[in-house]
This record gives sequence, structure tokens and C-alpha cells, in this order.
Amino acid sequence: MDRYPNFVSVDCGRLSVQVVPALANHLIPNLVADPDDFFGLPGCQVIKDQRKIKVARVRIEIQGEAKTIYIKRYNMCSWRYRLVSWFQSSGAVRSLKGAAVLAESGIWTARCLAAIEARSWGMLQRSFFLSEEIPGGKTADAYWQEELIPMKGTEGMRRRRRFLRELGALFNSLHQQNVYHNDLKDANILVRPDSSGRGELFYLLDLEGIRRYRKLNRRRRIKNLVQLHRTLGQYLRRPDKLRFLASYLGPLFSSEARAWVRRVLRQSNKLERLRQVKISSVAITGNAAHES
Repeated sequence: MDRYPNFVSVDCGRLSVQVVPALANHLIPNLVADPDDFFGLPGCQVIKDQRKIKVARVRIEIQGEAKTIYIKRYNMCSWRYRLVSWFQSSGAVRSLKGAAVLAESGIWTARCLAAIEARSWGMLQRSFFLSEEIPGGKTADAYWQEELIPMKGTEGMRRRRRFLRELGALFNSLHQQNVYHNDLKDANILVRPDSSGRGELFYLLDLEGIRRYRKLNRRRRIKNLVQLHRTLGQYLRRPDKLRFLASYLGPLFSSEARAWVRRVLRQSNKLERLRQVKISSVAITGNAAHES
């Protein structure tokens, strides 16, 4: 496992652990037996349990203080992935790399606590990524619907416009620094009010797909805009979308807005057609199986 700034590396039998130095003495004794034990702790809430990943939220004591943390387990669901793992980083280590890229770029994410790999003869068996909860944070879609839409009058309008400007600036900052997030949908953008209560702070989640390129091409930039358009975009009016795009493009908005809108809509429509074809195929297959 590679070393990363501000983390210490510890080998615990088959476990390789990167951990925040201040937490090494507390967390490592609890990890040596089996990191899966976190999922069995009292009050542990499983958020997602899929073939490739499992995510849970649990409250534990860290340095005498109760903290809520998230544990994300990456499963090796096929032998092909296990064989490739000899030459590739685990999901947990990629998340740590992604967090480092965001830190270098001045973009916030949840505080990372540890990245853990379990290997046998160099072959990855599973990996775990631990991070702190962001108090008061909501996904971008929930924040827009639950916090901003109910606000009435001039103040509500001003806050919604500020939210869209700052969200556009976030995307612009990412892309200007050649940083790419491969799943930049609304559920992977966490929002909470700033200290003044008049604005918002944005945090990025699902860090394993983040990387910095020498030059970020237009295809990847469009893909990120499409991801947001297909998720948060379903709750926005056309003027809202244009306000976001104006913040994202900056001085280029007046001359290039139409071209960017066409590209985003064309790709969004293409993906929607593919989704409908997939749904139809599944339905036909299911009906055929039922009839047989």
C-alpha cells in the first residue's frame, strides 16, 4: 500500500492500514481482528448493501469523544477482479488518493480516517474506507428540495441563486484544475449551511473515481454536466439550469452557452434512450421466463 501525507502505514497480519496518526492507537486495535466487526456494532445502520459495496453508518468513541463514522466495504466479486488487484490499488486506497487530490485542489470532502486492505499472497480480498460524518449535511437534491425550495420571498430567491452560482463555481474549479469525478451526481455532493447561515458549503463523496489529468478533455467535462443534469436537473427550472451554466462557463457563457446546452441535452437523451431499451429488455426477458 502506498504512503500518503498525514497518514501512517501499519501492517497487521493480512491487513495493511493507512490511518490518521492521532487515531492509530485507538483504531488499529479494533481493526486487527476483522474490520467487518464494525457492521455488527450496536446501532450500526446499513445504508447500502450491494454486490460490489456495502456502506454503513455507526457511532463509536474516538479519543474519548463520540463520533459518527461511515464504513465503506469494497467487495471483490469475481476472480478477474482479484487477479487484476495484484497490479491495481483497492477501492479504499483509490478513495484516499481521491481525497488527497481534492485537498490539493482546495475542495472539501469528509475527513478521512483510514484505508484498509486485506490481501492474501498479494491478492486483494476486500478493502475498507472509513470517514467521519459531515454534521448537518444533505445530498444536493435533498438540500434543494427541503431547505431552499420552501424558502419564500426575496430571501428564498437570493439563496437559491447563490446555491446555483456556487455549485457552478465548484464544477468550474474542478475542471479548471483538471480534476475529474467519474460519478458527479447530486447524491455524491453533500451540502450544509456555512457558519453565517446565509450560504452553503459543498463536499464531494465517493472518492474512488477521482483523479487529476494533465488536461481534462471536453468529453469528461460534458459527462459531469450530464450526470448533474439527469439527477438534480429534474428539480430545476430552465432559468435555474442556465444560472448554473453561467457560473460554470464564466466569461464564455455568452458565446458558448447554446453549444454546451446542446451537447448536454444530446448526451442526456442518448443515455435515457439506452435506459429505456434496457428496461424493456429486462421486462421482455422476465415475461418470457414467466410464460415458460
